[in-house]
Formats: sequence, C-alpha cells, structure tokens
Amino acid sequence: MTFATIHFAHNRGESTVSVMPGFRHLMHHLGDPSEFGLAVSGAVLTVDFLAPQAAPAIIEQFQSPAWALDFHLAQVKARVRGPLEEGWASLGLMRARVESSFHGFVTDQGVLICNPPGEGIDGRIMPGFECAAVNVPRTLWEECRVLAGVKRTTFGSVVAHRLPAEVYVRIERRLQVVRRQLRAANTLHMVRLASREAADFTRQVATLAWRLSAVPEEPARDSPRNRARLARRAEEWMRAHLSEAVQVTDACLALGVSRRELEYAFRGNFEISPRDFLQVLRLNAVRRALQLGTGEESVSRLAVDHGFTHFGRFAANYRALFRENPSETRGRRIVR
Repeated sequence: MTFATIHFAHNRGESTVSVMPGFRHLMHHLGDPSEFGLAVSGAVLTVDFLAPQAAPAIIEQFQSPAWALDFHLAQVKARVRGPLEEGWASLGLMRARVESSFHGFVTDQGVLICNPPGEGIDGRIMPGFECAAVNVPRTLWEECRVLAGVKRTTFGSVVAHRLPAEVYVRIERRLQVVRRQLRAANTLHMVRLASREAADFTRQVATLAWRLSAVPEEPARDSPRNRARLARRAEEWMRAHLSEAVQVTDACLALGVSRRELEYAFRGNFEISPRDFLQVLRLNAVRRALQLGTGEESVSRLAVDHGFTHFGRFAANYRALFRENPSETRGRRIVR
C-alpha cells in the first residue's frame, strides 16, 4: 500500500495522521467532492455530488503494506467511481440499512461487494451510507483462493453477496474488536499485535469472498447489471461532451437506445434522471475548474465552457448543490 502525502489547502477538509513504522492511522472529515478521492485506501476516486451534503463525511483508515481497512460514514447522495491500486482487491461490507448501488447491485446492511484486482469502484451512495472496506493485496488474495478451495484462478467480475444474518453479525463483532485494537495501538509492540489481528481478519473476509464466488451467468438484457452498464456508457458519453450544449436525446441517439431505457438505467443506478445527472456533472466540473484554475477566467466563461447557456439558472443550481456561490469556491482554491 502506497503511503501518499495528504494535504487540503481550503478550510473544510480536515485530516489527522498517526504514523508508525509499517502502519498509519488516518481520520478525515470531508466536505467537498474534491476531497473524497482518498476515501478508499490506494484508490483514486472521482466523486460528484448529486444533492447537497448534510454533514461532512467521516473516513477512518488503517493502512499497512499487507492490508488496509477503511471505515466510511457519509451524509450525501453522490456518484463514486475510480480505479483501485494496481493488484489490490477491495471488499466492501455494507453496515447501514440505507440502500446504495454498486456495479448495478442494490446494497444495504449485510451485503458484501467484492471488487477483485483490476476492477474499480463504481457506484452511487446515499445519505447515511456506512461501509467498511477491506483492502487485500494480490499475494494475500491468491492465498485466500487456495484457502477457500477454489480451483479456478480468476475471480471474475464484481459480485455482491447478501450474507446470512449470523455471518454478518459474527464479522461485524470481530470488525469492531479489530478497530478498537488498531485505535489503541500506540507502541510498536501494540502495532504488531493489532496488525496481526487485522491481517487475520482480512484473510477471513477474503476467503469468505472466494467461497461465495461463482461463475456468473450471462445476465438478461434488462437485468440490473446490463442497466448499470448502459448507465456507465451514457455517463462516459456525457463527460466527454460537457463542454457542449447537448441534451439527453443526443445521448440516446449516440448510444442507440430509447429515452425510456436510459431513464430506467439512471433511475435504477443513480436514483436521478439522466437530465438531472447531466446537470450535476456539469456543476461538479465547474467546481473543479474553479478550485484548480488560475483565477483568470470569469465564472460565466467557465459556465459556458461546461455547457450552461443560462447564467442565472447556473448560479442558482450551483448554490443549491454546494451551498455557496461560485465566487466563494474560487476564493478557496485547492493547492495541489
């Protein structure tokens, strides 16, 4: 696990770091979409808010070269996507009753999302989202395949499993014990003991994921997986045309699908219409441009450059989503 330097130049993102040899404990309070990129250890995430955030997200992370554990509590509806660190798998244990969606799977408490190496994070979270991510390096991932007695050498694509209630309760209890041990690890001896427990817990969850895995059947045309694929294709098309005054009908024609198919895909995966999704993508893109720009271009020019044709509506929608004016965002530019 690569230990990257963490720094936020504006006043909303707060991070505390505790580092000992081979071990790091981090606590983040994240208030802006641009800050969520580090929410999964080793990942590089892009987050777009789909609605205003009710409160800063709390992310607690424990990292070592041989495993990593992330604890998430977020109060926002948002689109989350991005690659994992090369060679690492990530197993997301859903811990809240709030429904979210990953790779077309609807998830809530007791669902285990299995992202094997080579597969990224791709989903939509909702306010009250709570998850523990167990991050596994390739060597340990392969060991767990052997421990699970699985003969095939590939895991397949992302898959979701609803754990039996007694299994979820057992894993949750052990997770809390490991978390307390890691939090209390303030000497090298305690770090070694807590790391050993964390590694064993990681092995337990990864072995369970392999045992639950099965060769997926080819999904039906209107299955949740195919609707998720369509939503992702449409999203990529929209991102590639943010600077143009395109509409949802343009996306339908480009992808060769009906408006109804696209509506079903977006409602099922993001709980938002394609039209509103395109708008928040543009608003998030303008926000990133304001935070990372030189300050020479006007806000109205940036709005036009991202496909907005009515500045008054743009400003009102920006305030509604981010609870501040574009000029206030510019005043707190991120220093990378």
